[in-house]
Amino acid sequence: MESQVLQAVKELLYEVREMRAEMESLKQEIKELHVRIGKLETKVDKLHDKFELHAQKQWQTEADVYRLKKLIGIE
Repeated sequence: MESQVLQAVKELLYEVREMRAEMESLKQEIKELHVRIGKLETKVDKLHDKFELHAQKQWQTEADVYRLKKLIGIE
């Protein structure tokens, strides 16, 4: 009986060690994902800024074209 209990405890300890190792692996993966998400957020922010700049330039170009058309009497 005592040897069965001892064997069960050993098996439980082994399982606990395995679970801890898996948890550490998951923690590392989560850290790596956080880094990747941070990089993606930075890229999205840069793209957003470029899009906004492009929209402003497009608006300015359209305004310039309108003024030129008005100046030469097309509009």
